[in-house]
Amino acid sequence: MDQELASTVAAFRSVVSTLKRAKTHDMLGTVAGMRVDQPDAQVLIHLLDSGEPRRVGAIAQALHVESPHVTRTVTKLERQGLLERVRDPDDGRAWRIWLTPRGTDVAQVCLRVNLELFETAMAAWDPEDRADLTRLLGKLSTEMTAILEERLRG
Repeated sequence: MDQELASTVAAFRSVVSTLKRAKTHDMLGTVAGMRVDQPDAQVLIHLLDSGEPRRVGAIAQALHVESPHVTRTVTKLERQGLLERVRDPDDGRAWRIWLTPRGTDVAQVCLRVNLELFETAMAAWDPEDRADLTRLLGKLSTEMTAILEERLRG
């Protein structure tokens, strides 16, 4: 076994586990003034980042989850007044999902909480290390996505 790779994967799992902890969700909920769990935050931040309304299938694909999971989250967030359905301009029979003004506010808070967490963790890092992390995580994400998509097709 490649010990360096095993250590890298263990460190990555630790970061992911830390971000998924209930206390992290509580922090998001407290800051946003409401209960926002991880799937909620992912959908809200994705829509904020996308800058445009998206179909449920496109959201699911971008988040690497199944459409029914996104549909449940969207329905919940609609009931909370954070999302709304808008007609798809390319297909009048279809709907896209978009942030309401309140949803935009909550998404911005969720994003800010995430950014502040990373900023605090990397405050003492030199700019080169931060740039390396950005580059390498982007590369890892691209490669993992391609591998998983190919395996799902095959």
